[in-house]
Amino acid sequence: MSKIKLLIEAARYDLCGDCLLSKEIKRTKDLNRTRWIYPELLPDGKKVRLLKVLFSNYCENDCAYCSISKFMNIVRVSFTSEELAEIFVNLYQRGLVNGLFLSSGVKGNPEKTMRELIDTVWLLRKKYHFKGYVHLKILPGVSLQTVEEAVRLASRVSVNLEVPNDTYLRKVSSKKEIGKDLLEKLNRISVTKESQPGILKDGFTTQFVVGVAEESDFEILQTVDKLYRNLRLSRAYYSAFQPIPGTPLQSKPPTNLMREVRLYQADYLIRKYGFTLKELSFDNRGFLSLTKDPKESWALQHPEFFPVEITRADFFELLRVPGIGPKTARWILKTREALSTYQILNALKFYPNLRRALPYITIKGKRPRKPALQGELFFI
Repeated sequence: MSKIKLLIEAARYDLCGDCLLSKEIKRTKDLNRTRWIYPELLPDGKKVRLLKVLFSNYCENDCAYCSISKFMNIVRVSFTSEELAEIFVNLYQRGLVNGLFLSSGVKGNPEKTMRELIDTVWLLRKKYHFKGYVHLKILPGVSLQTVEEAVRLASRVSVNLEVPNDTYLRKVSSKKEIGKDLLEKLNRISVTKESQPGILKDGFTTQFVVGVAEESDFEILQTVDKLYRNLRLSRAYYSAFQPIPGTPLQSKPPTNLMREVRLYQADYLIRKYGFTLKELSFDNRGFLSLTKDPKESWALQHPEFFPVEITRADFFELLRVPGIGPKTARWILKTREALSTYQILNALKFYPNLRRALPYITIKGKRPRKPALQGELFFI
């Protein structure tokens, strides 16, 4: 397998999009065509087609879940900064990609490896005058000065925590630290972004490997909630642990993929819907329900909040209704004064999550209902 194929294949474990975008990622078996093109949804709603690649698959770290850890028996290869910059520019000029997601293993010294990543982005910006999207992974162990330099060149950066705290990290890595290293970097990124308007316009992120160290959903979301509130983290990504042959955790059972879905849903409630962590429902072990989404769980526990009269409710009251998201809520707010009850009912038929919302709403004091076999809506 060629160098670029190896480093593209190895990059698949770094997330730049979530399970909610999975339908957009139609990866073919032909690595030469579309497997390496990943869509990412930017904060402004635009999508970019990313070349997602590692700079090097050499690594000095011993993460027990990782496909490129130092103990793995794999072919090791690296780019040079000029080489990777030329590859990207060629793909960009051909219209195949319009953004770059660049990560790497730690080849020898983390500072030296990070310098090579930064040099690659510098070449794109200064030599090739690329002004588009670059997501740059910050490596563990690099200096804060190097972090600041990366922030000034990239559109978005990420520092992957992988687990909620050092207690769990020690179960899967002997070299990384959250408290004295990774969180310190996230804090510096936040401070730098706040003090220098115009840089890092697409924010900064982190990632968790869900279930890798027996951590609970509550512990993950507790950490994420603090990052959102205290550091203004742009968002978190979640990847259900899947064992990789050859790693120390190859015999560990995979994490249920629905757990990943529930974490994304809970994250959205906190980040976009005005919910607090305390309002989410966890079992006595700290896990979200796998059978009900977090908003539905909240609704079932708070019957006093319903029904919501959609002709009077504000934006965040509408968001509390199962089946109503921001798009539907904005449509209701925009049109409810001008439309008759019949027109509202007729329009709501075209929103796919309507059936879930019906038990929780009234329209001008009446409860709508949809028969099991007919498409017409009527009142009860």
